[in-house]
Amino acid sequence: MSLSEWMNWLQQHVALSLTAVLVLVTFLALYGVTSWRTRTGLRSRLEHLEKSLKLYAAASAPLLNDNTYGTITPDQENELIDRLLACHAAPYASSDLLGQIGAYKEDHDHARLPLLLRTLERESERFLEERDKLLKWLEQPGWGIRFWLGLQPAFPFLFAAALFILVYQLLLRWTGADVSFLGSNSLDTVYFYSRFGSALFALLLLYPALMGGFRPGEGSILLRLWAIFIAAMYLLHFISPVIAPYIAAAQVLLFLCGFLFTRSKPRKARPFVGHYQTSLPSDPTISALPSEENIATSLAENTDSIINNNKDR
Repeated sequence: MSLSEWMNWLQQHVALSLTAVLVLVTFLALYGVTSWRTRTGLRSRLEHLEKSLKLYAAASAPLLNDNTYGTITPDQENELIDRLLACHAAPYASSDLLGQIGAYKEDHDHARLPLLLRTLERESERFLEERDKLLKWLEQPGWGIRFWLGLQPAFPFLFAAALFILVYQLLLRWTGADVSFLGSNSLDTVYFYSRFGSALFALLLLYPALMGGFRPGEGSILLRLWAIFIAAMYLLHFISPVIAPYIAAAQVLLFLCGFLFTRSKPRKARPFVGHYQTSLPSDPTISALPSEENIATSLAENTDSIINNNKDR
């Protein structure tokens, strides 16, 4: 097709040409903004991890000193408490660590320090693994990650197009321009709105599952797969419009079951202090700390000696 023929076609189809240009501009705008926001979110998570690691390292430094578990001066203890309290400003500080810091601040029990050091080291290792993964995604992405980062920004445009189609069908139904879609009786109306609600619910679940944007945690992969499965149930509507209410009800029930995956563990299932004592490093300063059995034995020996001294007198 020559340039003159192409110009004549555009002049004959002005409305279609303007629509195509508008769609293309919208796609490019959404794609660019989404790509920028995705990379900005990854860099923001990277900064939060680095800030948490710096605060954890500053708090761990005094605990690595052998003298910390022995004689500690008031100035050293105040400095240690200041560094531990600074961990409250860590963006990714866990409730377990903050609880241990609060307990040590209240009673100043040096027997808590080995467990506190172990918690800091364990969380720092987890942050380092997450930081290395983010750096690889940003600077040296693999073939699969590169493809996903290039495909993901196109999802907002596809979801916007799907939402536009749903709203367009709803307007046709209200204006009566498309009565042949399912019919006009009350039962067909129930089928139509059930299918419309199921499609809208599937889009609301599928969008965050594909776009992500949240920091991955325990069970996050399972929740995303569960959301994709519930959204994929919309495809069952193409079998028959009669089963539309049952599909919509099943989606809602499965969504409510998803709350079971996000419930916090009961207190009995959480680890307590004794669980970590077996995994502490073999440090002579740690092994020299008084245990409950040693304290009970020393108290019994002191009591016996006092009784014997009284008898001798």
